[in-house]
Amino acid sequence: MPTKQPVPQSQRYSFLDFQREFPDDASCLSFIMRKQFPKGVDCKKCHRVTKHHQLKDRPVFSCDRCGTQISPMVNTIFEHSSTPLRTWFHAIYLMSATRCSISAKQIQRECTVTYKTAWRMFNKIRSLLDETNDGKLSGEVEVDESYFGGKEANKHAIKKQNLGRGPVCKTIVGGAVDRGGRVRALKVPNTESSTLIPFVKEHVLPASMIFTDEHLSYRPLKAN
Repeated sequence: MPTKQPVPQSQRYSFLDFQREFPDDASCLSFIMRKQFPKGVDCKKCHRVTKHHQLKDRPVFSCDRCGTQISPMVNTIFEHSSTPLRTWFHAIYLMSATRCSISAKQIQRECTVTYKTAWRMFNKIRSLLDETNDGKLSGEVEVDESYFGGKEANKHAIKKQNLGRGPVCKTIVGGAVDRGGRVRALKVPNTESSTLIPFVKEHVLPASMIFTDEHLSYRPLKAN
């Protein structure tokens, strides 16, 4: 039964919000600058935090005291890229806001870039999102558990155990997969709620839509 965990109104970010916040490359660059240097830029030449201004038509900032230049895009996915920052930010918005998986082909259409550029952006952004989310699954995620192990009747006589039929002596594996094909699987000791619910919370982002079967152990997800 699908379980939806809605995002609070205060945390929703629409495409209109995105357009207002990032109307051009300059606003995107300023955002990167603030994120890279939240406490201001410590100028290496002045040996103090100084005010910097952006140079005209260049993605760099210059110290107001000594003129030393810095680029906030160094060591980011934007470094050495000729693609406009606004296009990068649009692609990031699409990949982070879409509940189900998005393809490089869709980025190509939405951002009006070549497929080669869309594919490069897609892979760089995906690696960044995985790092930001600690690799957690997102969007529409299917969760299930299963038993693995051969039948007792097929085992060698020395390994047989007269324990009857069913899941006895089999390994239990909890699994989760999102619509993008990413999988998380882990050996679990049992199928109780106290085991499966923490597994889901550890590997799936809170705002995701989770699909499970009718197993009673998953019912607490409705209240989360």
